[in-house]
Amino acid sequence: MEAHQPVVMPEDEVPFRLGQLLLLLDAVREQDTNGASLERIGYYDFLAANPFLVVPLEGREASRLRLAGFDPQVLAYASSSQRFTSRRERIQHDLALLVAYGCCQVHNHKGALTYSITAAGQELGGQFTATYAASFGTAANIVVCRLRKLSDKRLREQTARWLRPDGHGGPAAALLSVLGPQVPATSWEG
Repeated sequence: MEAHQPVVMPEDEVPFRLGQLLLLLDAVREQDTNGASLERIGYYDFLAANPFLVVPLEGREASRLRLAGFDPQVLAYASSSQRFTSRRERIQHDLALLVAYGCCQVHNHKGALTYSITAAGQELGGQFTATYAASFGTAANIVVCRLRKLSDKRLREQTARWLRPDGHGGPAAALLSVLGPQVPATSWEG
């Protein structure tokens, strides 16, 4: 009798998450040379991996995301709030590793700690050749560009709305309409 192996998700692997963070930090660098706070990076990270929570289903950005391989109707969008919470808890650890490896640096910007990519981090991220790296980089650029002007408070409030199953008529709402009313009522405010 053969034992079943547990399913390993890429997000469970530290090197994968570190690679994603390098791509994200590079997108942040393009938008803001001061970097971003731990909290903001947590939002950017999750939303870049799930860009159709933020981007309307129609329009130029949606087309770019589809061409990059993102699908607005994957089932993962139905459990967004639970995945957001667990992913955000790992960000501090992952950023600390990038700092230790010299790929990221921490600054005090206007009394707050911000993280930014280093030249070594840019060089390493520039060596990624996987199609997913290009896809995630596209999503990260779109998400950071859309969200960087929101205040921290507004970003928290808006993300709470996006993580609701009926959030802004997006993919979670579309999936909920397909799944029907049998989905149990849950608190979606993380």
